[in-house]
Amino acid sequence: MAEKKPNNKIKKTHSKATNSKNSKDSKSSTSSMSSANYAQSANYAASSNPAPSSKKKLGSRKSRAGKRALRAFFYGVLIVAVSIVALYAIIYHLNSFLASKPNFEFVTVGEVEHTIGATALVVRDEVVVGNGSTGSLITRATEGSRVYTGQRIAMVVPSDMESVVGDLRNTQSQISEVQQELINSGHGAGAEVIYREMDSEIEPMVDMMRLDASNGNISDMSSYTASISVLLDQREEMLAAIDFNDERLSVLRSDEASYENQLAMSASLISAPQPGVISYKLDGLEGELNYDTFLSMSSSQIQQYIDGDSGVITSDMTIEAGESVARIAHNESQYLAVVLEGEEGSINEFATGTTHDLNIASEGIVIEDALVERVEVADDGLLIIFSTTRYVEKLIDIRTVDIEIVITSTEGLRVQTSSLVNPDYDRGMASIYINKNGYVEEVNVIITDYDREYAIVAPMGDTGVPNTQTVIITNPSTVKPGDKLN
Repeated sequence: MAEKKPNNKIKKTHSKATNSKNSKDSKSSTSSMSSANYAQSANYAASSNPAPSSKKKLGSRKSRAGKRALRAFFYGVLIVAVSIVALYAIIYHLNSFLASKPNFEFVTVGEVEHTIGATALVVRDEVVVGNGSTGSLITRATEGSRVYTGQRIAMVVPSDMESVVGDLRNTQSQISEVQQELINSGHGAGAEVIYREMDSEIEPMVDMMRLDASNGNISDMSSYTASISVLLDQREEMLAAIDFNDERLSVLRSDEASYENQLAMSASLISAPQPGVISYKLDGLEGELNYDTFLSMSSSQIQQYIDGDSGVITSDMTIEAGESVARIAHNESQYLAVVLEGEEGSINEFATGTTHDLNIASEGIVIEDALVERVEVADDGLLIIFSTTRYVEKLIDIRTVDIEIVITSTEGLRVQTSSLVNPDYDRGMASIYINKNGYVEEVNVIITDYDREYAIVAPMGDTGVPNTQTVIITNPSTVKPGDKLN
């Protein structure tokens, strides 16, 4: 019994020691949890209620960021403003430079004309060429060319032979291709010269076709085509005399002759009854407007023809039996009649026997020295009939055309009216700025005549300036006397 007591004490002591350790661990754990919870609470509190020093730092950062943004905005606005001002300055100085740059040109000899515009009726001494067949017209002479008596000018092919015409054209096209191939290979001496000569006549017609097509005018296309076809035929006739020594060409020539013989037996051949300028364009007025009746026709009748005509005469390549196929102007002269309205011209300015120049801008020609054959006062104004032997071929397909009648013309030293400084047209005086040894000099001149664009000037006194060696400043507002010219 005495030996067991120590063991009991030892157990009790161990138990107490264990309990004491657990108690300490429990307290330590509790204490750690409490510390963690406190730290978390403290952090939350700190985040919810920052310290005064943190608030100051945050406010300072926001202030600096705002200032940087304001400075960036200010600099951006300043850069844009400077760029706009610089661009404006560049444009201003560029315009100033271009506007202030003087332009120069030599004084030249020229004319100033005063004209009256009118529409003219064109009348020729013509005969019409008849036909007794129906079919397609194939021309054998070019529009506006001169023909001789007995020359074959056309043939009318019946409808059942049109396929033969197509075969003939196709064969001729093949002949042209083979010939061109041989010429490029150096064969056929003289053929290239023929090509160049004929091309110089064909190319203007092609250009006119393109111009009319671009303007929407197709009324003359058949006439252009017929004329080009005739020129091509003429070229082939000239080339046929050249020996190319080629078997292919010989076969094609034989086929061409066969087709032509078939057409000759079936088609109606037409020859020129007299010499003159030929046209395949008819308007049905050839019998009414001729030399026998025209000079005695009243002004009102002439005005009716002018008002009722469309200008250019057209052609029709499909012919009915009894219709005319062509007309030939056998006289080398033509009449142009106008009626000047109101007080545009006086009978004294256009006395019979006087001559005037006629400008026809649409055709690019000037008929010089047109003779006044008849003039009289009419109800509608002043009737004038001019005659001329010029440009009959050029006007062969025109019935009415706009013209400018030259009333007066002055020749001399011509300058642009914009070159005149302080012009006094009533007194006939002005100044011009000239380039003299690199400096601007003002020179007084006499205005002898002028129109909207040009003035004829003469030196004032015995200075001899201006002359054809004088360099004039055409925009005098850009300089002043004494300025140095670069």
